[in-house]
Parts: sequence; C-alpha cells; structure tokens
Amino acid sequence: MYLWIALGGLLGTFARFGFQGLVQSRSGAGFPWGTFAVNITGSLLIGFIARLGTGSDVMSPDLRAGLLIGFCGAYTTFSTFSYETLTLLQSGAYLRAGAYAVGTVVVGLAATIAGIGVANTLL
Repeated sequence: MYLWIALGGLLGTFARFGFQGLVQSRSGAGFPWGTFAVNITGSLLIGFIARLGTGSDVMSPDLRAGLLIGFCGAYTTFSTFSYETLTLLQSGAYLRAGAYAVGTVVVGLAATIAGIGVANTLL
C-alpha cells in the first residue's frame, strides 16, 4: 500500500505543478485560476474515485489508497477537505460540517498570517 501511496503522491505533485501552471499561464495574474482549477478538479476526482472505489470492486484497497491519499492528497488537500465536509453533511452532522468548513478557512488564514508574522521577525 505504501508504494501505491508514494507513487500516487509523486504523480499528483507533478500533475498539480503542470496543470496549475498551464491554467495560470493562460489566464493571467489577476486571479489564481490555476489553484482554483486544481482545487475544483481535485474535488471532482476525489468524489469520483471514492465512490467508485468503495461502491464496487473495480480497484483494490491499495490502488484506492494510492489514488485517494497519494494522488489526490498531493494534487490538492482541498479535495480531502471537500469530501470530508460532504461526508459530515450526508451523515446529518450539519453543525460539525459547518464548524469544520468555516473553521478550516478562518483558522487556516489565521495560521498563514501567524506564519508570515513569525517569518517577518526572522527577516
């Protein structure tokens, strides 16, 4: 399983680099279209792979882990965030889903600001 995850991660990293760069170079610098495209396509992929991989015997658990954890995880963690939020919503945990979604964005932004602040003190 670890080999599948590592291989998926390698491929996901290169796919993100290539696709994000291609989209961004064609759309200009006014909006981060490359990252947006990666996050949306990653969300589409994780939904498709998770459903197909758990709803049939089309792929082995090792391959599924390689695609979900390795490829999608390296391609974009936003895809995992989207899938986990949807899973909470589908299970009726609306408050937890909302807290997770809002908390991830707000705390993530705060952590980024904190990281910049720490780096600024070192510069």
